[in-house]
Order: sequence, then structure tokens, then C-alpha cells
Amino acid sequence: MTASRLVDLIAVAAVAVVVLLPSGSLVAKPALVGDKIELDRVAALEDARFADPTNVDRALALADAYLRADHPEWALAATAQFAGGDDHRVHLLRATAFAEELHAHEAVAEAARATAACDREGNKCDAAARVRIGVVAAPMQALVDSGIDPRKDPKAARAAVAGVLHATHANSLVRDKARQDAKSTAPKK
Repeated sequence: MTASRLVDLIAVAAVAVVVLLPSGSLVAKPALVGDKIELDRVAALEDARFADPTNVDRALALADAYLRADHPEWALAATAQFAGGDDHRVHLLRATAFAEELHAHEAVAEAARATAACDREGNKCDAAARVRIGVVAAPMQALVDSGIDPRKDPKAARAAVAGVLHATHANSLVRDKARQDAKSTAPKK
């Protein structure tokens, strides 16, 4: 009787293995796609980050590579341990990643943290960094102010963002024109 039970147990185990095996239609895809040189660069950055996980510059370089590869969620993970710090670069990169994912509230909050960190850093944070913060924050703030959820109403979100970007572009053109006019009317030496 025990021999038949052993045969039954083996038969049930064989059926379970066959049923639980993945189907042949399963296609594995690489998580990161790109040119070999870019993939090698990301691998080197991951190795450097693994070797020194407390180095903010290495984390930022890796997170930037992830953003360029259209993986903002990985950029957020790479910079998560530095999110409580006072480095404007971390907050700017995180604001950009949140904006890429269309998380307007989080992007605005990170941009505000970046601006505050910039104020504390003084000369270390230049005007270009402040402009980049504004470029990320303004469209996301427009979405927050208008209460638009980009996932539910992409047309309204696109229009709100385009309106802010157009106004920003127009204002910068006016400033550039004013600077050119000031230079042309200034007395020559």
C-alpha cells in the first residue's frame, strides 16, 4: 500500500511541476535599453554607487543616467537616501523625476526644497540652477493650481503646461530683447 501512495505522490508532484512551469510564451526583456556605450556607462555608475553608497555625487550621476534612459522611478530610488539633505541638486533631480512621472504635487514640493537649499547654499547655487528649478516647478505648479490630474485629463494638462511654458518663453524673449536694446544704446568706449 505504501508503494502505491509513493507512486501517487510522485504523479501529483509531476503534475504540479508541469502546471506551475511558466508558459513558453513568456518573453524576457532587458530592463534598460540603449546603446552599448550608454549601458556600459550606467553599469560603471552603478558599480561606483555600490562601492560608495554615501557619495551624493555618484548617486546624482546615476540618477541622471536613469532620467536620460526614461526611468524616473529609478532616479528617485537612487537619490532617496539624500532626500532629507540640503543639496539643491538632489532636490532638483527629484523634482524633475516627479515631473516626468506627472506627480505635480511632489514635483512642486521638491522644487520648493531645491529653492530653499539654494538660498542656504549661497554662491554654490548659481543662477542657472535657479532657472532650472523654475522651469520644472512652473508647469507643475500650474497643474496643482488648476487642480488638473494629468492622467484623467491629459488635454487640459497639456494646455496648462503649454501656457506656462509659452509665457516663460515669451518673458525670456522680452528680457533678452531688453538686454540687447540696453547694450545697443549704451555709450561705446
